[in-house]
Amino acid sequence: MPIYEYDGKQPIISPMSFIHPQAVIIGDVTIGDRCFIAPGVVIRADNGPIIIDEDTSIQDNTVIHVDRGATVVIESEVLVGHNVVIHDSHIKRRCVIGMGAIVLFGVICEEGAFVGAGSIVPSGMRIPANTLVAGNPARIIKDVSSEQRSYAAAGVQDYLGLTKTYKNTMKLIP
Repeated sequence: MPIYEYDGKQPIISPMSFIHPQAVIIGDVTIGDRCFIAPGVVIRADNGPIIIDEDTSIQDNTVIHVDRGATVVIESEVLVGHNVVIHDSHIKRRCVIGMGAIVLFGVICEEGAFVGAGSIVPSGMRIPANTLVAGNPARIIKDVSSEQRSYAAAGVQDYLGLTKTYKNTMKLIP
């Protein structure tokens, strides 16, 4: 898998996590335990640190990047859908970022917030805990339901299982 040192900074990746061989990890990146990093993911920390806490899933073709002087933090038990862009943001515990969403500079997603698929979260937005935002620009739609919270918790458990299964069974077929 392409993992690169950049400007003297090497990624720190838990051996308990699964990083697909076609993901690209560059620079000042820290990935915690039991994370699932899918094919096509690019995590590029050439300007500042990117920290991904344990039990988090970053799905196919997501791009995570950071500007000079900024940091990206993605806390534990977060689900990041396919084709997401996250830039200079703080995603707190148990958030769900829907497929194709764009989370721009300085966004803070408080614990348990959901970002709807295809949404564009404008720079500097603070998404309150346990609320759903959607649209372009994203706006608060409603509180996250107990059913949605259960769905997210089940998704975290599914990806923990996938992490283990991929680590133990994935083999390239020549």
